[in-house]
Amino acid sequence: MGTQLIDYLFKVALFLAAGYLFYHFLLRDDVNFLGNRLFLLFMMPLSFLLPLAPLQSPFRSLTISPDVLAALPAMPAVETAAAPSFASVIVFLYWAGAALLMLRILFHLFHLYRLQHSHPRERLRNVTLVRVAAPIPPFSFFNRIFLHTPKNSDAGEIEQIISHESVHIRQLHSLDILVMEVVVALQWFNPVVWFYRKALKETHEYLADREVIAQGFNADGYRLLLFEQQFGAKLFEFASHLKQSQIKRRMFMMNRMHRAGKAPFKIILALPLIALLALAMARPRLILAKGAPADDKQEVAQKQDKPAMSEQDLKDLQVKLEEKAKFLEEKLNSTTDPEEKQKLKQALENVYKKRQVVMTELGLAPKQEAKGVKYIDEEKLKELMLKLDEKEKALKELYADADTPEKKEKIKQDLNMFYKKRQALLSDYRVAKVEKPSREELEKKLQKVKEIRLKLKQALAEEKNEEKAKELKMKFAELGEIEEKLKTKLAESTPERP
Repeated sequence: MGTQLIDYLFKVALFLAAGYLFYHFLLRDDVNFLGNRLFLLFMMPLSFLLPLAPLQSPFRSLTISPDVLAALPAMPAVETAAAPSFASVIVFLYWAGAALLMLRILFHLFHLYRLQHSHPRERLRNVTLVRVAAPIPPFSFFNRIFLHTPKNSDAGEIEQIISHESVHIRQLHSLDILVMEVVVALQWFNPVVWFYRKALKETHEYLADREVIAQGFNADGYRLLLFEQQFGAKLFEFASHLKQSQIKRRMFMMNRMHRAGKAPFKIILALPLIALLALAMARPRLILAKGAPADDKQEVAQKQDKPAMSEQDLKDLQVKLEEKAKFLEEKLNSTTDPEEKQKLKQALENVYKKRQVVMTELGLAPKQEAKGVKYIDEEKLKELMLKLDEKEKALKELYADADTPEKKEKIKQDLNMFYKKRQALLSDYRVAKVEKPSREELEKKLQKVKEIRLKLKQALAEEKNEEKAKELKMKFAELGEIEEKLKTKLAESTPERP
């Protein structure tokens, strides 16, 4: 999970960086400020959503054999007590930084709330004017304008300031800044995002400057006001300020405002850039090498001009499966819960199968001649059929005893599933052709079993440890059963006398 989050955040950072660089080199000096603002706003959600899209790259692909593909599905989740990995440490540091910046946003919001309720307010057209006693630069936040008005303040300047901040309010610039602050909190490690925030705030100021001049205010007087507002107290970082942005830069843009902007035409150029970047970071296409043996996987990949799964990747997968198997074996030996034991056995069996496939790919294990076909002798097949019949009988009895339609329907579904599984299981088995051993071979085996039983009997008489004696008794009894079976087979193999 940690590595997936890191990969996702890295892709988001690349998209944001691409959007900012496109703005900086192609749109920054354009006077179509509304187009620039919309582009910057559009790139923020797009940067977070595109890495989540299930896109397949046309440039990259991965050729893999069907056996290795079968080994890759996720195994049953079993929590390990492994030491924290480097990725988990990085993820912890990331969330710690993001949480601090989120708290910073809440602190500023609380500060604005206190500032509003600790000073006199008045309604002015569609906005609320908060007259702050302390000498702070004027700023706005949503439909509130925070303004310090000393006794000797000029009424014309106050009107220009209110007109400027009203533009921020009408165009919802505070909402842009609040969303941008959340993006900064989520991408605080990305240096580009801080420049991105500055670019968005600059665009807001250009829009407000143009609206103020368009309303008929004297341009020279407004420029002088900007210089005067350059000095003041500390600013609220995510409010809209009259003095925000470099004054020299704003003067330069005001002199260009009479020109026609070309941002809509330039923004079209961003579409192929975004598409190429999305495809470059998309997942590789999976190519199955149909019928290709493990030894020929490189040759198949070369014919298709696509990279095969490397030997190192297979070895890494084998190591992970070995570690998983070891952990499951230890947990299986230590647990006493029957249900937990069954789950662990199933998980361990899946790991063994996957490990066998990977070892086959590496040439460390012989390949099965017939995939999916298991050979079984007639006796074991009879035992299997007996167990299946018992299972079917038990389900039918449960169906007959069910007292509600819901229970009957549930058991009926279980029966149908049982029939399907039984059919699939039996289709996987083939009766093995086992040649019957000769009478001489049976006699040799019987003699060997008798010798081993005799040794076990002597060892059992001398053994004083109760646990070991118990194990020896079990082995002695098992050999007794084998001896009886061999005697039965010998009797069956005796030719009848005429």
